[in-house]
Amino acid sequence: MLTIWRRHRTKCDHADDRYYRKCKCAVWCEGVIEGRYRRHSLKTRSWERAAEIVRDIEDGKENEARPMAFKEATEKFISNLRSENRQPDTIRKYRLLFSQLEPYGRALPDFTFEVLLKFREAWNESPATRNKKLDRLKAAFRFFHEAAWVPTNAAKQLKPAVAPKVKVKPFSPDEQALILAKPQTSRIRAFVHTLYHSGLRISDCCFLRPDDFDGNCIRRVNRKNQAEIYVPIPPYLKSELDELELRGGYYFLIGESTHLGTQTDAWRTILSDLYKSKVTGFHPHRFRHTRVVEWLAHGLTMEEISGMIGTSIKVLDKFYASFAPAR
Repeated sequence: MLTIWRRHRTKCDHADDRYYRKCKCAVWCEGVIEGRYRRHSLKTRSWERAAEIVRDIEDGKENEARPMAFKEATEKFISNLRSENRQPDTIRKYRLLFSQLEPYGRALPDFTFEVLLKFREAWNESPATRNKKLDRLKAAFRFFHEAAWVPTNAAKQLKPAVAPKVKVKPFSPDEQALILAKPQTSRIRAFVHTLYHSGLRISDCCFLRPDDFDGNCIRRVNRKNQAEIYVPIPPYLKSELDELELRGGYYFLIGESTHLGTQTDAWRTILSDLYKSKVTGFHPHRFRHTRVVEWLAHGLTMEEISGMIGTSIKVLDKFYASFAPAR
């Protein structure tokens, strides 16, 4: 009978427990099978997969191990994401990727480099979006390979698309005046002014609640990167928010759904209908660009802005430094 155990790395926090299941150290087995002592690596970091391999060895099926089914592998990958406490939207994007990939094969070995090339050829999004999708594809197949479910990582050699350099486009003074002056309902007006004055992403603004305020300052954790932000808004805007009737505890909920995609799509549609015909290249994220540029123009430091919107100084320097020539 074989016993499964972890061969921990030197720096592993659980090196004193060789039966700890949740770290990423290699899994080994040790014991006697048919009178022969065995002690060797099972070539996997997954405790569950190691148990399957040991069962095959003990049943005399060591060389008959079935290939891992694609659906089974992806469900285990999703389960691992949940264990890592990843965001629901991240898990949703992986599920979408796997549903698109499923018609290309049934077992993991079916997904060769050539098959993944063919899969990528069908993508028709922008280069930046395709590269994000490729990052998820490579992360999944790296996981499959490290778990020893496939002998090689078929996605490793896929290279990202060359994306055009992103240029920040804040709203001009005339565009700002047009946007802020356009007649709207009280809720839409409050939403637009909140985006404009706070620099929040639309995904954070959609789910703004009274509990997210400390006086006239928004204090909350960003959905995207879990960074805490602290940003002031004008007193008149806080008063307008306080006068709104809450929906499900939120200021700006559309309908009853609290699904992120439903709310962001609804608000993007509303804002596009309002401004796209009047403002060339309108996009809600330009409110964020505009706010950061305005702060730079008023002399705020990169460190101060980083703390207010939850973006690293490196990102601010890369995309916004050109708007502050004095730096």
